[in-house]
Amino acid sequence: MRKSFTVILSSILLITTFACSASPAAHFAPSDALYFDDFSQNTSGWTVIQDENGSARYEDNHYRISIEKADTEYLAEAGQTFQDDVRIEVDARKVGGPDVNYLGVMCRYQDPDNYYLFLITTDGYSAILMRYNGTLRMISPGQEFLKMDGINSGEKLNHLRVDCVGEKLTLYANGTQVSLAYDHTLVGGDVGLMARSSRLEGGTDIEFDNFAVYDPALAANP
Repeated sequence: MRKSFTVILSSILLITTFACSASPAAHFAPSDALYFDDFSQNTSGWTVIQDENGSARYEDNHYRISIEKADTEYLAEAGQTFQDDVRIEVDARKVGGPDVNYLGVMCRYQDPDNYYLFLITTDGYSAILMRYNGTLRMISPGQEFLKMDGINSGEKLNHLRVDCVGEKLTLYANGTQVSLAYDHTLVGGDVGLMARSSRLEGGTDIEFDNFAVYDPALAANP
């Protein structure tokens, strides 16, 4: 059984972004998307940073979070506001570092102290967490990361889907449901991405692409 996610983070770097619609060149936005970014335009609004802990940047039509130190996290906001239910989809791939890592999606981000996190690891674990009034805790079954079929390991691409629908919070990897939680505490807010290095095994390097937000009632795919 995998150890529980460390709820007290020794180093958290919040990447704040501003609202801006993408103008993709490499791909066309899905016609039914409320918001889409393929990161082909480096002016689409996601923050670019470089410091002693790592970087978050546009690179080769991706959004890339590279972390060089252990126990370090970046949160990246899209700079949008969604008051209603959303479905979020994104492609994610580890391009460096150990498989003991954390990567995924945020929904209902209201401020640095209040949001939901939907996470996988590239050694096959998943969980759903909530930060509320500054306290981070797991809300998915077992209150720990669980080993799940459907998550691609190593440097294979994972297509993630997150449904924030009422109190039902669902995480899918490559079409397979890998975590489920129920919570009604947070309503509405921003969406975004997350990557975190493990507490013991150094950094991580994650690429994201094709970030899309849909109205779950109207989304084309089931």
